[in-house]
Order: sequence, then C-alpha cells, then structure tokens
Amino acid sequence: MTKVLYHEEEGVSWITLNRPEKLNALDGEAWRLLGDALRRGNEADTIALVVSGSGRAFSSGDDIEAMLQADTPEKAEDFFNNLWYAVDSLFHVKKPVIGAVNGLAYGGGCELLFLMDVVVAVEGAKFSIPEGKLGLIPPMALTIGYRAMGRPVAWLMLTSEVIDSLRAKELGLVDYVVKEGELREAVRGIVKKIAGLDQMSIRVMKTWLSRERQGIREAVRELTLMNLSKEARDRMRDFLERRLRESS
Repeated sequence: MTKVLYHEEEGVSWITLNRPEKLNALDGEAWRLLGDALRRGNEADTIALVVSGSGRAFSSGDDIEAMLQADTPEKAEDFFNNLWYAVDSLFHVKKPVIGAVNGLAYGGGCELLFLMDVVVAVEGAKFSIPEGKLGLIPPMALTIGYRAMGRPVAWLMLTSEVIDSLRAKELGLVDYVVKEGELREAVRGIVKKIAGLDQMSIRVMKTWLSRERQGIREAVRELTLMNLSKEARDRMRDFLERRLRESS
C-alpha cells in the first residue's frame, strides 16, 4: 500500500496520508509522495485540494525512527530534502488547500496546517508541537505559524501542550470544528463556496500567500543539522523507548 493516496472526486483532489499503523507518521518516502500528490493535484482539472489522514490520525508528524536512521549528514540531508519538497510543493499549489483533520495532528503533522488555506477538524482531534522535547525545532511553526498566530504559537512550541479542536479554533489554528462523521460534508460545503469565486482571482491570491517560503527553507536547514546532534538523538531514542514501554 502506498503511504499517500490520491483520487479525484466531485472537482476535488483528495490526498490521504496512509500509514494508519504509524499514525500517518511521515518518513522520507511519505514526504516525497505527499509532494508528488500535491503537484499532481495542482495540475489536475480540480478546483481545490484536500489533505486528510487514514485511521485515527491526521499525522503524528515526522517518523522518529526514520529520523534516527538519518545519522550522517548525507542521510539527514536526504530526509529533510524530502520534507522540503513537500513543503515547497504546497507553496506552488495555485488553488485552495483544505486540511481535513480527522484525528491527532502532532509535530510536522500539525505544522502542515499552517501552510493550508482552510482547516476543518473533528471534535476529538488533538494538536501539539512537541519538537522541543526531542531537541529539535518546528520550522513551519517558527515562520508562518508565528507570523499568523503570534504568541499562541510560541506558547504551543515552548510548552508542548496538547490542545483539542475547540481550543485550536480559539487560537486560530482551526477554522471549523465539526462532529465525527461530518468532516467530508463540511469540506464539500467549503468547496462549494470556493467554486463560486473567480478562479483567476484565487490563483493570484495564492501567489501572494506563497511569499514566505524562504524563511521555512532556512529553518529546515537548521533542523537538518539539529537532527544530527547528540542531544536530539538521545531524546529521540528516549521517546521511542518510552513509547515501546507504554505499548507493552
């Protein structure tokens, strides 16, 4: 099974992160496939892209095991180049991108939402930016997230607090909160509104919205170096060992 699914339905390009057994954690291959799907959706004869997750998560963020395996400068650069490819692909999409959050969105999974134009989440979704616990940094939260939301993002980054959908909406991370089972219908309602707008106007607006990419690129380079630090690698190992104990 591919780690990212793509299909078109009712004028929408649906992109689904598809590693439910890993809570849709993103390894290098998944980041690359996400970028491919975004570029495919951008070229498709559709009016919007929707990104969601399979199973009980939107995405738990970067795959920590894969990050630990990126233990040389060459491997780390390869991993984070794939991450950047997906982020850069989002910047190049010239149609609305909707985040349909079906479950938890942590780390890089939460950060992806800062790059989307509209975010809809089910009531039971949870959000967190825990990179500080792992000796890492959250590139999208530091750049676009901070500029968009201000101090609430700093609080999320500096405390690794877990918040629910309603709190995320209060802070501006989420636009709509819907009941379980109503996510797709809510997305269709948003797409219907988008369909009533001039598509050239949308493309021009998206071009202006994409002008923050360079700051994220620089933060991803910093993250690449931090991934190789002893402190980060020790913290990531501790995280995996703790998760293994909790699951046994």
